[in-house]
Amino acid sequence: MEEFTISNWIALASVGLSLIALVKSFLTDRKAKKLDLLLKQQQVQKHDEEITECKKADIEVNVVEMPRGSNNKLKFYNRGKAIAYNVEFKITSDTGANIQLFMDKNYLPFPKLLPQQCFDIVYVQFSHEPHHTILMTWDDDFGKGRSKEMVVDM
Repeated sequence: MEEFTISNWIALASVGLSLIALVKSFLTDRKAKKLDLLLKQQQVQKHDEEITECKKADIEVNVVEMPRGSNNKLKFYNRGKAIAYNVEFKITSDTGANIQLFMDKNYLPFPKLLPQQCFDIVYVQFSHEPHHTILMTWDDDFGKGRSKEMVVDM
């Protein structure tokens, strides 16, 4: 049997380093594949959320205060990315006839409200309640009978 020479030690060290590099490369590749899979899943989830958002309308209301001598308005608008159909609202906090709305009886449901479009309803308030709750309902591509409740200062 031969003695280990320096060249044998160098060869053994190179084999050891090669094995360490191979194992490290294998582990790094596994980690990179896991991260890639995670990124792809997040992209798919984000894409699905965007598709869902494109199907949703989002109706909100603001009070537009007019100059003295004019009646204030309720401005209903569609913040969403989809068309809202059959838009209706109800002032749930007004138990009596404290708020009078100036609109035709057949004005609601508002048939079609495009994204970023709005409509106004003129009103007169006979009470001194500062806050009122308004419940809005509408249909869109995401679902029928969707609703949102907002508290506004009138």
